[in-house]
Amino acid sequence: MRRGFKSQAEKLALKQRADIGLSANDALDPRHFLRSIGIIVWTPTDIPNVDTEHLRQLTVVDPDSWSGITIREGGKTAIIVNATHPITRQANTLMHEWAHIELRHKPSRADRSAGGLLLLSDYPPELEEEADWLAGCILAPRDGLLFHCGKGLEPGEVAQHYGISTQLANWRIGKTGIKHQLNFRQY
Repeated sequence: MRRGFKSQAEKLALKQRADIGLSANDALDPRHFLRSIGIIVWTPTDIPNVDTEHLRQLTVVDPDSWSGITIREGGKTAIIVNATHPITRQANTLMHEWAHIELRHKPSRADRSAGGLLLLSDYPPELEEEADWLAGCILAPRDGLLFHCGKGLEPGEVAQHYGISTQLANWRIGKTGIKHQLNFRQY
């Protein structure tokens, strides 16, 4: 990740949250947040005129092959999220896709569907890392993690509060140095 990005991402996440009236301690509803900034959120069944065989492929035959995709058409942006995944994973997927948009990441590849829709995909690894980090920041900001962990909440409880997976809560707590900071305070 580029130098200073983590700090920049934490500040951006807090600003975005403040813009919709949330503090670092509050849970964020990704769908509500995306709608508030004009991004459409769909599941495969919401896609207009989707071919039933394509829908079957995405949701029944191979639902683990994808998590989300961003589509842009006519000045509108939509994120299609895999509704077969747990809601906690969907939250991370939605914010990961938003992070690519917010950071104006340029994909390595962009495809056009048969109907002419622009499908953005295949970002370079360093941009995927940035999107992962920013998604984590907006879902579970460091300041909020410090507050909740400082009150004695375990990672599973933090995850439940923020509507994220325990895996993401553990990752954020570990990567942000919260455990170390709290342990240092005890001495």
